[in-house]
Amino acid sequence: MAPPPQNIHLGVADVIKEVKDTKTVSEADATSALLVRAIHAALSPLEKWVMQKEYNIAETKKLLEAKLQNVPIDHIITPPPYVAVPALQAISYCMDDDQLREMFAELLAHAMNSETVDNVHPTYVEIIKQMSPYDALVFGELIKQLIIPCIAIKYVRKENRASYPINDLVVFTDFKKYPLIPTQICLENLERLHLIEINRKSKLNTKDRYYMLEESCHEVVEQFIEENKRILDPEAYEVLYDEFIIEIRGFGQFFARACLGEKFQSIE
Repeated sequence: MAPPPQNIHLGVADVIKEVKDTKTVSEADATSALLVRAIHAALSPLEKWVMQKEYNIAETKKLLEAKLQNVPIDHIITPPPYVAVPALQAISYCMDDDQLREMFAELLAHAMNSETVDNVHPTYVEIIKQMSPYDALVFGELIKQLIIPCIAIKYVRKENRASYPINDLVVFTDFKKYPLIPTQICLENLERLHLIEINRKSKLNTKDRYYMLEESCHEVVEQFIEENKRILDPEAYEVLYDEFIIEIRGFGQFFARACLGEKFQSIE
């Protein structure tokens, strides 16, 4: 009697149960072979990384050569192991991503320069590890200013002032490059990492910059009203904008100097 067809989507627990339930050695062998193949398939991306580790380290050295080419030779030092070792381990995982790779490489370069080594901290490695490539992109844009205008959009009932959020954090006008929802997630994470502070109690005196943000949200607001008009009567509600700021914290500025090479000489 031929063994029943195997389910290639079986989890490990299911495979173990199937092995226990098999009646013949041949059935058990077939199931074990399936498990081995599944494990190999699951681990093959990691195996590829292990094989490329030496290559990644060599590429990191090339990045450091470029970043340190203008540093006097007598300023180049062995970086502190508590920064360099975790940074080298981390950069080898993200060689395919420009944003994160550059941040780790910049941090290593600062740690290898006797003039800048005091600016680095082991916490920076852990911070980068908790950032997505998009987080790095957004933070790199935010640090072009130290204080960034931000708005929240809400739909408010005229009768009792109950409100529904349309979007809590809008800082960019280009929603193709900076989509609203991923950007809000990113900003919340950057604040969690203490790189920025979302300060809802302060705002800029320049109304024009807030106006540009509000105008960019016109289609988003119209879409929200249209999609919710059956449960939220447009006649009973109004759109309001809260105006506030995002600030680059002092810690965020130190981090940007060490990990992005930011000198803050051309801040708007």
